[in-house]
Amino acid sequence: MKKILTTLLILPLMLVIFPTISAISVDIEFPNGDSFEAGDPITFKATIYDDSSMPIDGFIEITIQDSEKRISKAEVNSKEVSTVELQSASSGQGIITASYEDAKAIAFFEIGRDEQAKFELDGNTLIVTNIGNTPYSRTISITIGSTTGTQTPNLEIGEKTSYRLIAPEGVYNIRVTDGKTSLIRSSVKLTGTGNVIGAIDDSSSRRSGITGTVSPNEGNIALLSYIQDNKFVYVFIAVIFGAMILIAIERRYKRKLSSKRK
Repeated sequence: MKKILTTLLILPLMLVIFPTISAISVDIEFPNGDSFEAGDPITFKATIYDDSSMPIDGFIEITIQDSEKRISKAEVNSKEVSTVELQSASSGQGIITASYEDAKAIAFFEIGRDEQAKFELDGNTLIVTNIGNTPYSRTISITIGSTTGTQTPNLEIGEKTSYRLIAPEGVYNIRVTDGKTSLIRSSVKLTGTGNVIGAIDDSSSRRSGITGTVSPNEGNIALLSYIQDNKFVYVFIAVIFGAMILIAIERRYKRKLSSKRK
């Protein structure tokens, strides 16, 4: 009997000293699905639940990261549908984390690929910039007047490259397209290069020849024109050939002297 009375007296005291731990939880759901197009805001609903699984009000800390681990943060209201803008989010799987007091929930979503470039024309230079959320490697069609050639850059997100447009001196209509994005300019003045029409990739890491519809004879002219624009290369090649000719003459002369002595 004494033990029962002691327990009844101690129990209220224990409840005061050690209050009941509330089993609060957080949940995340995507009302419109967990797949998003590039550039779309992430739409979701985060909810706080009490120990009886009833939704309650409160502010929830949200952390969102894309496939490249770039992070965006926000604070949202429980039970409300919310949207968070992700600037230049990369394609692939993203993670959203909701935190309230000691409760935490994690959910996954998917961002679609957007292979997209911006074309700019600065004088006779075409600038191509990757403004998508994935590496860019689309084939670009470059039309100068009635002549069309192609280039296929390989650009990481945010990277850019440039092409020098060449043609016989005159004024031309320029059209650039990758089938998705296009640039059209009229009355663009280009300087003379013999009969060659095309685009040269001048970047040091991806230097390439002239693209365009040219005849074999025009191809030779293009090569000479390219070498003339790179005088150091031209001089270096000339020196090498000159040295080889001198060495050959010297060897032949020595052989003649040796045969005469015999």
